[in-house]
Amino acid sequence: MNLRLLPALLVFLACSLPPAGAALRPWKNKSGAAIEAEMTGVDVAARTITLKRVDGQVFTIPIDLLSDEDKAFAAAEWQKMQSAPAAPASPAAAPKAPAKAGAAAAQPAPPRPAIAVTPLKGFKAPAAADYLRGVQKTRPRLVHTAAGWQYLKTQAASHPVAGKLLENLKAGGEKVLEAPELTRIFGEMRSTVTPGSKALFRLATLGALHQVDGDPRWQERGVRELIAITDPTVFTNWYVDEVAVLADFLTAASLGYDFFRAGLNVQQATAVRTYMVEKGIGALVAHLKGEPIPESARGRAPGTTASKAPAKAPAKKAEGSEDPDAEHMAGASALILAAICLADEDPSAAKSAVDAAAKIFGRGLQMFAPAGIWPEGMEAGETVLDYAILVLQTLKANGGSDFGFSLLEGIPQAGLARVHLVGPTNQLFNYGDSNATALSRPWVSTWLAGVHGNMGTKALSAGSVPGADTAHLNLAGHFLYFNPHAAGEGVPDSLDYGTPGGLVAALRSGWDKEALYVALKGGDNSFAHNQLDLGDFILESGGTRWGIELGSESDRAPNFKSTDRSKRYALYVEGTPGQNTLWMGDNQELDAKAQVLFTHSTPELAMAAVDLGKAYSKAAKDAVRGIQLSRGAKPQVLIQDEFSVKNTSPVVWSMHTRAEVSADGTTAVLTDKGKTLHAVLLSPAGARFTVVDAPEPENEQMKKLTGIRVLKVDLGQVKGAQTIAIAFAPGEAPAATPVKPIAEWLPKR
Repeated sequence: MNLRLLPALLVFLACSLPPAGAALRPWKNKSGAAIEAEMTGVDVAARTITLKRVDGQVFTIPIDLLSDEDKAFAAAEWQKMQSAPAAPASPAAAPKAPAKAGAAAAQPAPPRPAIAVTPLKGFKAPAAADYLRGVQKTRPRLVHTAAGWQYLKTQAASHPVAGKLLENLKAGGEKVLEAPELTRIFGEMRSTVTPGSKALFRLATLGALHQVDGDPRWQERGVRELIAITDPTVFTNWYVDEVAVLADFLTAASLGYDFFRAGLNVQQATAVRTYMVEKGIGALVAHLKGEPIPESARGRAPGTTASKAPAKAPAKKAEGSEDPDAEHMAGASALILAAICLADEDPSAAKSAVDAAAKIFGRGLQMFAPAGIWPEGMEAGETVLDYAILVLQTLKANGGSDFGFSLLEGIPQAGLARVHLVGPTNQLFNYGDSNATALSRPWVSTWLAGVHGNMGTKALSAGSVPGADTAHLNLAGHFLYFNPHAAGEGVPDSLDYGTPGGLVAALRSGWDKEALYVALKGGDNSFAHNQLDLGDFILESGGTRWGIELGSESDRAPNFKSTDRSKRYALYVEGTPGQNTLWMGDNQELDAKAQVLFTHSTPELAMAAVDLGKAYSKAAKDAVRGIQLSRGAKPQVLIQDEFSVKNTSPVVWSMHTRAEVSADGTTAVLTDKGKTLHAVLLSPAGARFTVVDAPEPENEQMKKLTGIRVLKVDLGQVKGAQTIAIAFAPGEAPAATPVKPIAEWLPKR
């Protein structure tokens, strides 16, 4: 069997399946215009229905624009969708975890709606002008129009979770009222908690309270906060060299201007708009175009003393690539939101913003296909979605359509990825330049659940009262996107995750904290923020993460920010030696990509494989890494590598761990807090385990790896076909398993 043909074949079959939904019928609006289409979904919060024509084109229509007859039909059809069973479980369906003793059991989430995912092939992203065509002339219009705010107000009055969310949001708002307005902090912004992300939280929180609660104090403080962040005597600029901070400020100001426009007098409104255009839109447009930042965006008039250092551009991909990274997407999303905010009051600035952002935004959302994972990793992908969702929700609120983005292949799957790439220890698979141990923007899951149904996330709770210096949307995000699907307890359909052509596969023995879990990644080395880690894996059992990720190197380490990527990847944590993968005498190829070849799942056994051929193309050919997880009373994991060395090359297999490790020939025992994980080296004959400490940093700026050990299999200099197979089991040695070629793993049809 040619393993490389599997992804294309399986993706073709998946995209060829007929979509679920009602039959074709004529749909009319109140003016009598009609289209023939099938109803494929309903967005309760946005009060829209999704229709799909026979030619595949998707339309999102406000329910209130339908004829009375079609409104009634849609309501009946929606009831059928809600009463239909959720998608059939795979053979390895996941049982629901039992509720804790003494804890009030959350209500199950409603059945997921029937949706038709739009295949990436043939999808056409909207043109720049399309983003402004449906903009309403009234305010508020960002995130929600008046109808959307009324829906949230109703939910807060009728749903206990929404009511408690609003209660905590009010308490957080009171803390903002007690705090002084934001002021500029000097120095480099080295964290995600910045004046920009704080401004975003404050203006989103005050705006939501103003729209739903109506207490005049919220608007009065919102106006003051907006004027403070756009006052050039307080903020000379919005940290124009820091793209993420700049995007947060422009997003915050756009929300504030829209939510509190009625509280601004003419002079104040003009001053806020001028600042937004010059120091927000102007700077971000320059970043996305790769042009110098205008001096006016820095707080200086044209012709005055120029800055001492050139402006930093967003991190770019390897030369020749056109794919945006997370910073590009943050900037593009902020520009589109600002354009919709100012479309009627400054159409020229709005056009400039969407012209620079549209292509990047459209291409970026397509990069989640096919399996819902952003190429730079889960943390970066969550950031991208956080910004993009503000745009998608705003588009729906204004014109009734987000141009099909929310149903585009990859976006519906993002909620599934967020469930499966968190292990039983509740830690994230934090590969790439990520030090996060958990997903930090859970309101992204709240929005995804409202659009696609709950893929298996825990029921939304009201959380705790946020403080005045909270960053990003936080609790306001959960309230803005509140829906019954997120408020209910989700149940995953399967224990396993992976899509042919995707970037990551994950297998587990159960959904309890003690379960055995292994996740394996492919990826794309060409992104500047990625590590050379194709084939990397993590391993958990017994509530312990045994195979760990080292996270990101310190950004102060020598050459970490070098434009010469080979210098950056000489750093241990960033290069191939610092990953749980193979090393063949040198780093992996800088432009290499690796995809999931296949996944297979039964109640007894799960498996997946990733094609690593391009990662080691200089040293070897046909490199494949496979993982198997045997379920049952004594679960175990198999990690197997197959490759053919072209000439003679050193080959080293590595796994990093915080556990104590004792190795004896072909066996090793890892111990942590009284728990053990046993490893057996099944192949090749004559190879042995060794254990070393992770290297000491070469200088004080580099990341310290104290307490981290590396379990290794060093083959020395080898040539020709090689197989490395290692079995792991918790508590006792894994059962003896014959080594079988990965090409023979899948059952014969």
